[in-house]
Amino acid sequence: MINIQKNLGKVLNLVFALTFFIIGLLIDIIGKNFETQPIYKDIFKILTFLFFYFYIKINWKRESVPLRRLIAILIMGVILITITLALSILSINFEFQEKSNNLIPVNFLTILISNFVTLIIGVSSLILLFAIKDIFYYKQKKHTARNFLILNLLLLATVISSINIDPLDSRLITNILFGLFIFSSFVFSFKMPWIVYLTKKDKVLTILFTFLVMISFSVLSLLYQNSTQIGKLILYSSPGIYNFTKEIFAFLIIYSAIAFLSTIFHLPTADAFDKKMSEISSLHNMSKLITQVLDFDELVSTVTKTTLEVCEAESSWLEINKTFLKSNNKYRNLEYDTNFYVISHLNISTQEIALINESLKTHLRDRIILDKKPIIIQDFKLERNQSLDKGVNNKVSSLIAVPLIARNEIFGVLYATKDIEYGFDQEDLDIASAFADQAAVAIENSKLIEKSIERERLVREMSLAQGMQQKLLPQRIPEIKSIEIEAFFSPAFEVGGDYYDFLMIDENNLAIVIGDVSGKGISAAFYMSEMKGIFQSLCKIFPSPKDFLVKANEVISGSIDKKSFISLVYATLNLETGKLRVARAGHCPIIHASENETKYVRPNGIGLGMGNSKLFKKFVDEIEIQISKNDVLVFYTDGIIEAHSKNGEEYGYTRLLETVRQNWQKSAIEIRDEIISSVNNHTNEEPPFDDITLIILKWFGK
Repeated sequence: MINIQKNLGKVLNLVFALTFFIIGLLIDIIGKNFETQPIYKDIFKILTFLFFYFYIKINWKRESVPLRRLIAILIMGVILITITLALSILSINFEFQEKSNNLIPVNFLTILISNFVTLIIGVSSLILLFAIKDIFYYKQKKHTARNFLILNLLLLATVISSINIDPLDSRLITNILFGLFIFSSFVFSFKMPWIVYLTKKDKVLTILFTFLVMISFSVLSLLYQNSTQIGKLILYSSPGIYNFTKEIFAFLIIYSAIAFLSTIFHLPTADAFDKKMSEISSLHNMSKLITQVLDFDELVSTVTKTTLEVCEAESSWLEINKTFLKSNNKYRNLEYDTNFYVISHLNISTQEIALINESLKTHLRDRIILDKKPIIIQDFKLERNQSLDKGVNNKVSSLIAVPLIARNEIFGVLYATKDIEYGFDQEDLDIASAFADQAAVAIENSKLIEKSIERERLVREMSLAQGMQQKLLPQRIPEIKSIEIEAFFSPAFEVGGDYYDFLMIDENNLAIVIGDVSGKGISAAFYMSEMKGIFQSLCKIFPSPKDFLVKANEVISGSIDKKSFISLVYATLNLETGKLRVARAGHCPIIHASENETKYVRPNGIGLGMGNSKLFKKFVDEIEIQISKNDVLVFYTDGIIEAHSKNGEEYGYTRLLETVRQNWQKSAIEIRDEIISSVNNHTNEEPPFDDITLIILKWFGK
């Protein structure tokens, strides 16, 4: 909808402009032999250019680079000069008779040419006005719009004051307005902030182009004097447009002349300004790099490159402490000859860097580490040990070195060199130090981000391992009519080394296993998963608990670490008779709670992996217990008895036995919850120190 309205506005403005132009042309033709022209002729001419103004405004695209607009103005000036010179050659056919300050064309061709020349020059002047506005508004200040409005009002007032005036006549008010416009042009043209922001190259081009603009529009002003034949062509058609054109040309001459002089005055400081802009740009890019760069190699490469730009140096390199580097996976296994490693370099080789360091009387890095201050060397020859000088240092005549500091410790040094003596000054050192601070933050952030990513990866892997371990444990409790079973498992970390399981050996016998791998975390979880495979493979082959443990020890001893072992309780329960056969491999004793007593059952045994088969078999015993109706068996790991309060007191065997004794008549799930609640109350809800596993078995048989 907006585009339709815009296109409609273009068409209507162009149609109205051309319509009024044709009406004005017809009025000139009809009034050829009249000594005076009607007032409405000037009105139609002004309306023509007013609608052309609106047409240009709709189509105009603002240019934000003043130099480009300056070039466009120069091109238009050259085109107008070419057109004017061409018309001057043909001016013998365009003659006027002068009578009482009036111009009377000698033929109709003169009228036609006069109107078309006025149209071309007038529209060109309008385009120049918009080009002037683009330059005028660049880096605009608070009063820019007001100043430009004043110039436009003076232009419009001059045009209006020229209505119904003879071509060769002049009015006092018109001359006053013209003078005010010239004065305002001088005043407002001194405000040119855009020149300050030009580079040295652009300043040189600006000097050239402003000079050419000044010359070209000065020539045009001379060619369009009211005494020239070309000037008379426009004066006859419209004195108002003639005055408007003169003012535009005059403004361009004044503005370009002042811009020319101003740019010349700014030229001596162009190098310093370019350097400052380069420093600001480089520091700005570096500040963005702090949050954007995740690749360490790309970061250090950018640091050396930006150092080269900031200091306008010939070469640059960055050394980082090997301790800092070893925190990065990529550089962890590198062989380091010294405490510092050249991680990035530009326009200089590592061999040349090594030779530079060897030839110095005192190593720069040692001085920096000692003083924690940047160093500037203006004449490198004075710092060299001539007896060790191998000639490569001739390319280094001056040097600066600044430390990279994190947490008040120097982890790197940044160097920049030039091939001339006294190539650096205090300002260079200050900017290099500021840049080094930014670089230190960026590199430190890169290190922290890498650690964060590594930590996140480990968390994901641990979460995956936790999920896998949960799948290794029984997914559901066996549903058997004669018994009630409940279990509880809580790892101290993401994964743990505790294990429990159930398996029906045959229709009448249930195998129960609970174990604990020494240690915690991933390694313990690995052995736990291996134990599951052993249990499910051997329990039906070796129904005797002792035989099972002996064979399990034989299998696990071949793979378990010598510093590790597995404690285990393995039991089989006959669901018909209530006979429980149990063997223990160094694990916590089980609890048997009945109507008569609550006691620990402690068959002898050592942990799996703690001895060869012969020794293990010697120390492992198997006992048989007859359980009665409503008796309770409690299997658990040492995470329960070793759970301690804030003052270090363990929960212990006595509290556990007492808790079972007080609650044995309850259901299995209630007994389980009472034990867990008792442990939590003792530890005051502190996080568990070890994995906690608990099995409650209540028999409802004979």
